[in-house]
Amino acid sequence: MVYRPTVRYSDVFKEYVDSVFNSTRLDRNQIIRLALFIAAHSEEYKSILEKYKITDVSPPHPNWGLTDHGYWKDQNYIKIDTNKPTFVLEEDGIKIVIG
Repeated sequence: MVYRPTVRYSDVFKEYVDSVFNSTRLDRNQIIRLALFIAAHSEEYKSILEKYKITDVSPPHPNWGLTDHGYWKDQNYIKIDTNKPTFVLEEDGIKIVIG
């Protein structure tokens, strides 16, 4: 399943995303996913979240590491657990992961 949110943001963010888009080979969705991917590991992001966190609720930890680039590069990325045998079948453009 792929989550497809509608993102509303200020023109200043739009201009930045457009500038990044025009200066890289990334599409706009990859740019937004990359920002979220990095934010979860950013001390600045964590510091801001801390100011708004609900009492007695632990902040979440990302389920990805900084080397898991597939999460922001490919919206349909499925991380393969290297600790167990996994088989990937591709049929009619659909990837099926078994394992």
